[in-house]
Amino acid sequence: MLKIKRFLDYRKCTYCGKEYLAYAVEKINKTDFICNDCKTSYDYCTKNNKFQGKQTQISFSFEFETSSKTKELYELVKYNFIGCYDCSIQGLEWKSPIFYNKKSFHTICKKINKFSKYVGNSCGTHLHVATPYKNLIRKYQKELFLPILTEMKNNLDQTIKFWGRSFNHYCLSEISEYSRYNSFNTMSSVETLEFRLLKFINAEQYIRACDFCIDTTKFINNFIGKENFNSDQARKMGEIITNKYKEVINKCVESC
Repeated sequence: MLKIKRFLDYRKCTYCGKEYLAYAVEKINKTDFICNDCKTSYDYCTKNNKFQGKQTQISFSFEFETSSKTKELYELVKYNFIGCYDCSIQGLEWKSPIFYNKKSFHTICKKINKFSKYVGNSCGTHLHVATPYKNLIRKYQKELFLPILTEMKNNLDQTIKFWGRSFNHYCLSEISEYSRYNSFNTMSSVETLEFRLLKFINAEQYIRACDFCIDTTKFINNFIGKENFNSDQARKMGEIITNKYKEVINKCVESC
């Protein structure tokens, strides 16, 4: 395409890489522009199937809920997020790509830290960690998660500091048999264990809490599928998870 200096200005969309006349794109920060096609908001059930990072034995993704529709947030498409409608929040739910390792995940969290101010009171930042044992986890969810939930309820100030918020009707403090709003949710539409209490306050806090959730899911995946797994073993795993949580919380208190 012929470009005449100072006659027609062209801008490149930061996401798709296509060039457009300047009036056909929107400036989202000091250097980046987005075209109308890439600015599309998707249906609530839309899945983000993009992957990021070197493949490992675990994968995970998160939902960055926001209470604003500011154009600044469209910078997230640069990092392969997709914006989806969610009637429970004022902004969009930005679904992250699927991460294969913590390194790439940590990098993204630090890059989007500047957008934490748009994570309002009604927002959560749910983490999904892949598991092939979702049905087994659901079967033993009380043995696995009641001990840690009790610890979290008994030390609510620490819970809020670590997870980013307190329990509510979207992230329950009890285990409901068939609810997708359990804080440790096994009723998601994908093969994951979902951690619903999480909220992005800042990158440091969110990374610390998510690392615990990822490691917890790895631990469960490594043992729950073994032959003759039973309630007693699940109960012991629940105690181990709770003790590890206490250890992580104590380190957090010491360093913060």
